[in-house]
Amino acid sequence: MSTPNPYDELPYRSFPIEWTAPERLALASLLHGGPRQPLDSYRVLELGCGDGANLLPMAYYRRHASFVGVDGARSQIDVAKSGKSASKLSNIEFIHSDFRTADHHLDGNFDYIIAHGIFSWVPHDVRDALLQLCAKRLRRGGLLYLNYNTKPGWNVRGMVREFLLAQTAGMTKLPIRAQQAQEVAAKVVSSLTVGEHPYSQLMVNEFQFVCDNHVSYVAHEYLASDNHPYWRSEFMALAQHHGLEYVADADFNYSSGQISDDIVPQLVEQQITGRSLDDTVDFLCYRQLHTPILTRSPLTRCPPSIEEFSNLLVASCLTACEQSGTQNSMFQHPSGYQVEAKEEVIRTALEKLQPLWPRGLRIDRVFPDVRHVMDDLKLLHRNGLIELRCTEPSDLEFHHDRLKRWEVECGDYMTTPYHTLEAVSASVADESTMSYPFPVAGGVQA
Repeated sequence: MSTPNPYDELPYRSFPIEWTAPERLALASLLHGGPRQPLDSYRVLELGCGDGANLLPMAYYRRHASFVGVDGARSQIDVAKSGKSASKLSNIEFIHSDFRTADHHLDGNFDYIIAHGIFSWVPHDVRDALLQLCAKRLRRGGLLYLNYNTKPGWNVRGMVREFLLAQTAGMTKLPIRAQQAQEVAAKVVSSLTVGEHPYSQLMVNEFQFVCDNHVSYVAHEYLASDNHPYWRSEFMALAQHHGLEYVADADFNYSSGQISDDIVPQLVEQQITGRSLDDTVDFLCYRQLHTPILTRSPLTRCPPSIEEFSNLLVASCLTACEQSGTQNSMFQHPSGYQVEAKEEVIRTALEKLQPLWPRGLRIDRVFPDVRHVMDDLKLLHRNGLIELRCTEPSDLEFHHDRLKRWEVECGDYMTTPYHTLEAVSASVADESTMSYPFPVAGGVQA
């Protein structure tokens, strides 16, 4: 008799993951000198697709592409198929299968493979089967997104996991165990005096994180039998063993993927590299999650040409604001951060782009000399203050009533054509909306 799937016992509450959209993966690869991916017609495979919350809106707004979702929980696949029917989609397929046998159900290769929340959360034999499947089904030049929990930052969360596993030991029903874990976490938070010691503050934050998340997240992140964090060097060695090579981090322009520009040069100069330079960076930055994009080896990096960069689109929601202590024009992001436009060409472009938001324009139609502003635009994009894009959704793709009705009914949210999540009520939070500071460049300044 097979072991019941815990995701059937307590389905995971899923949301679209913004940076897994094909055009965002393609942009990250391009900006980091990786493979140039097709966006006019392509195939996408999502492993661990759950109820389809991430894949359905991709297929809905991208009718020119085809999508396949695979998951081992039958109840989740049934929900996904229901969403396909409700959205009247013909370019998506859902398959119920274990990753060890999924290859038998697939045909051909894929331009994009997405596996969010899988690698750290399965036994090692399933992990190895996952890597083997990805390496086999990813076409040469294709992009694989494969996130995982990272040492050393996740070690602290791992200690919280061990504590909660002990506190809920003996309980057989997963939903009850998860609710009990949240109740225990709330008691820990109330018993700790904030500010007494940095360790107390850290524990308060970690246990409050348990309280604030959905019960299904607590169940599958903290109470699952498998949750394996990896040093970055360990992950890369596993990937390389299967003929996969690192391209970039999918969240490089989000707060979760940010590191200081000067930390790597300082570590190299002072010869402080530990077991590896990447591991040392993660150690010093308290990294808890990585979102690598991989491709099949070998990878020959080629920075984007001026022509390639010129053909990208740029979009901005920065609005003009009062100048304070400067003669240059100031612009403010909804997060509160401000940009100083030191040059007239930047000021003119931001004023032109803001009324068009969320739409953008081709870079070479906004800037007469793309070479002059290329570094500034990369900087602003990397810090989440403007958006660079490979493509723009067509007007027809903005009509999404069927998808909206389905998403509101299932999760009280809706997904935009840009694969961003919009909350219908205050109960839905999106990790990609977090704000963060940014450094200084030639034509723009914080």
